[in-house]
Amino acid sequence: MRLLIIIIITFLLGIARPARAQFPTDVQPGTRVRVWIPETARQEEGPNRRQFLRGTVESVDGGILRLRVPSTTGSLAIPRGSVRRLDVSQGVSRGASMVERAVGGAIGGAISYALLNDPRRSGGPHYRTDWRAAGVGAAWGGGIGAVIGLTWPYERWHRVIH
Repeated sequence: MRLLIIIIITFLLGIARPARAQFPTDVQPGTRVRVWIPETARQEEGPNRRQFLRGTVESVDGGILRLRVPSTTGSLAIPRGSVRRLDVSQGVSRGASMVERAVGGAIGGAISYALLNDPRRSGGPHYRTDWRAAGVGAAWGGGIGAVIGLTWPYERWHRVIH
């Protein structure tokens, strides 16, 4: 019985290794991705000991990702074992950018106005309560954040390899 269990465990471990060496199905030719690969030396900017690349998938051959990086000729072959993280682009969305920036602006504005409020001040804007100041700050911050998000949207990413 022990021999059968050992054989089954060995078989399952043998199957798991090739499956881990494959890329997820989200990574298809023509997909825009960003990839983190190892770097030997620590860099001042970016993730510690990692290179950060953005490009379009040219092909996925088993455990090799061929990436076409903008403004370069040819493609870059990246083995699956070297990939530390891989994200797939979800595109640029004005609506999502607007909502995220509006929420961030509202939170920042509410906190700022509440902290800077002084009900005893005679000049300049002052509110009876800090809650009232926070509400006004949230409205201004949310509005400004929404305009910024709508004017300058950014690319959204979905992580497929951690």
